[in-house]
Amino acid sequence: MDAYIKFEGYFTEHIRNGVSVGCPTAMVRLGNDTTVEIPRPFIAIGNNLGITPAIEPDGETSLRIDVTRWSPLRYGHPITAGFPFNFAGQELAVRVTRAFDADPNTSWRDPATAIRLWLRTWLDGQGLGSPLPAGTGKQA
Repeated sequence: MDAYIKFEGYFTEHIRNGVSVGCPTAMVRLGNDTTVEIPRPFIAIGNNLGITPAIEPDGETSLRIDVTRWSPLRYGHPITAGFPFNFAGQELAVRVTRAFDADPNTSWRDPATAIRLWLRTWLDGQGLGSPLPAGTGKQA
């Protein structure tokens, strides 16, 4: 089966005096201690939400974009922020993104410990169980 993934690299928003253009970024520390900041590729899922593949170091001088692991992303005004965990599959990442964003008790500025607690509760409520599902890990 052939697959096709089209990534976005930037977003636009209409603001009071024009159009704002933004770009989520990823910072990755390579094996040789070089820190690389690159535009974070993402798939928009609506309402300034998206999912992004895991980006991690690959040896001393390379990056790897892993399209088997996905993480929630919120972009635009007033905040662009990623999720501190990856999920094995786009479908779960999309569900988590939308649920987290819709929950009035969460914020994309929450620390990873608060997000992990929310995630465990949400997974239990969905019948997916805890601890975190396989493929969930700290994002590079």
